[in-house]
Amino acid sequence: MRSWKRFVRLAAYAAACVSTPDAFGQNDPLPPPSFNGLPAPATLFAAKPVDGGLVPLASSTSPYPLPALPAPTVPNNSGSSTRSVAVIPVTGQPSLNVKQSLPESIGPGQAVAAEISVTNTGGKIAENVVLLGWWTDGYDLGETSVASYSMNGKRAWGMGAIAAGETRSLKVKLVPGANARPTEFRSGFDATFSSSSSDTRSVKVLKPELSLHITAPDTALLGQPITVTVKIKNSGSGTVGKITVQAVLPESLKHPKAQDLITDVAALAGGASESMPLELTANRAGESKGKIRVEAEGCEAIEQEFRVNVIEAKLAVTLSGPKAIYQNWPATFEAVIENQGTYPVKGASLEVKLPTGLTDLRASDKPGHNAGRNLIVWTLDTLQPGEKKTVIWFGFAKQAEDLFSAGTLSVGGAPIRRAEWTTKNLGAEVK
Repeated sequence: MRSWKRFVRLAAYAAACVSTPDAFGQNDPLPPPSFNGLPAPATLFAAKPVDGGLVPLASSTSPYPLPALPAPTVPNNSGSSTRSVAVIPVTGQPSLNVKQSLPESIGPGQAVAAEISVTNTGGKIAENVVLLGWWTDGYDLGETSVASYSMNGKRAWGMGAIAAGETRSLKVKLVPGANARPTEFRSGFDATFSSSSSDTRSVKVLKPELSLHITAPDTALLGQPITVTVKIKNSGSGTVGKITVQAVLPESLKHPKAQDLITDVAALAGGASESMPLELTANRAGESKGKIRVEAEGCEAIEQEFRVNVIEAKLAVTLSGPKAIYQNWPATFEAVIENQGTYPVKGASLEVKLPTGLTDLRASDKPGHNAGRNLIVWTLDTLQPGEKKTVIWFGFAKQAEDLFSAGTLSVGGAPIRRAEWTTKNLGAEVK
């Protein structure tokens, strides 16, 4: 026990002497004190070269063993198959591990097929990974699964970015030259990379998508009103603000306001639509072409044409009946409507003004009857080119006046033809 305390005091004294500067400000050590009476101390530090510096080792014969020191951390951002270094990956940092797969042996003149795998064992993506390779002289690079290039006198392969936990492979074939006489084949591959920090996020862009649909009759009758419907639909996900609709009309299709109409439409939400009718009048025969253009902020302009064939309704109407009758005799009348044109005609109607005093009225084809105005009206189905339609009405002449009838043929509500017939009333029959 006394020897131990003495050793401690001597050790403290030696440390004080070593750290005490002399008169010149130097730290020259003083001679060590005598260790008389103590066992000879073993070497306390032995220098063992390792990568990165010296590691202190405790002597196996020292009675005062030193505590174990951790292995030095050697910064390295590359992996290599030619050496093995135990690395504890830092959380959030990339770390590459390179392995080669080679055949156990090859014959003279035989090519070497090698597969190199690079694994990111770290916790972060490794950007711009590059493999650098070297091999025994006399061998040339043959087939390779990734295009190579020259870098610092070696062949290099760009492996791109390797995510944490991901492995990428490279296959190469090394072909011996004519003068290659190796007794051993060696190859090495090193992987380097650069790391970066990024934050990728996405924001949904609400995009409107406008479409335009025009509904117009294929055929319109001269002088008759027609309706052209313009429908705008937003089939996208975003709302469209102010929408401008421009209608450019030909002279043959008149609008009450102008031939160049500009209309603004309020905001149109996704999935919504807006319809606008254009009331026009066809005033010139032939094919008429109009144009609709739609513009809105954030959308491409849409432009479409529409065509209407304006025709003249060539309809004819004739009235007939008895030339003369006696009072109180029955009288039968008829009207014949004929389509003398080359186009079908829809929406024609015949209005007949009845004679005064014609009673007990009967008629074919179920016409409408306006007793106050003494009218009967037939609405006709489509008349094909060359088609004729005959309608009949019947009554008794109760008055002594002549029976005058007038028929007006209209298309689309506008009169186009008129016909008349008069039956002479012979008065009371003489018996």
